[in-house]
Amino acid sequence: MSEIIKTEAIVLRKLDYGDSSRIIHFFTDDFGKLTAIIKGARSSKSKFGLILDTINHVMLILYKKESREIQMVKEADLLNHFPVIKENFDRIQFASAILELLSNLTVENEVHKKLFAGTVKALQLINNPEKDPKLFFAKYFIFFIREIGYAISHDSCSICQKEFQSSENLAFNYDSGLICQDCKSDRLVHVEISKELFNLLICLNLKKNDIKYDQKNLDKIIRLLEKFLKYNLQEFKGLKSLELI
Repeated sequence: MSEIIKTEAIVLRKLDYGDSSRIIHFFTDDFGKLTAIIKGARSSKSKFGLILDTINHVMLILYKKESREIQMVKEADLLNHFPVIKENFDRIQFASAILELLSNLTVENEVHKKLFAGTVKALQLINNPEKDPKLFFAKYFIFFIREIGYAISHDSCSICQKEFQSSENLAFNYDSGLICQDCKSDRLVHVEISKELFNLLICLNLKKNDIKYDQKNLDKIIRLLEKFLKYNLQEFKGLKSLELI
């Protein structure tokens, strides 16, 4: 028997189904990633069309049955449709990259309230016309990697555990993470980490948002994180949303 449940959700993607229905993939506050169907959603009379658009933050009421893979939407109310994001190509790219990470690297029905709250916050910041979307995507990317269990230590060498010194040149190995000057002599180095790049990596890990940064270094960190995930997670093929950047 189905139960009626209520939860906040981010619309990840949608797919037309049959003559008039639509299947929607959500990332929800209370149930993690979840798939639901809306019968008649493509009808001109449907009230769900604009509400359940990709990226939107919504309040859902569902008919949920544990034994059923695809749930049924009863009601949906719009909480935020992030209009600034949808009017700017760069912001759309970074918001879409967030949805890609959630779609491809989270597990169906695995609850992760902290990740949900962090996603809503990141989309709100990217929606702010005074904020750099690339900066807040980079911060979210580090947060996301940490929350799915692949945190990159920035305090000490991932090989010998020695604390990093501010004067040394570091390196990054996709298998191990950040490594010190001594350990990099007998390890494969994928990326040389300059002091400037290392300081930016530390700042991105902090909660403060007033960060001084160079756009090229920000690009380097995003690509480094992407390659790190591709190396460690076979199912991850990279972020298609960012291919043009």
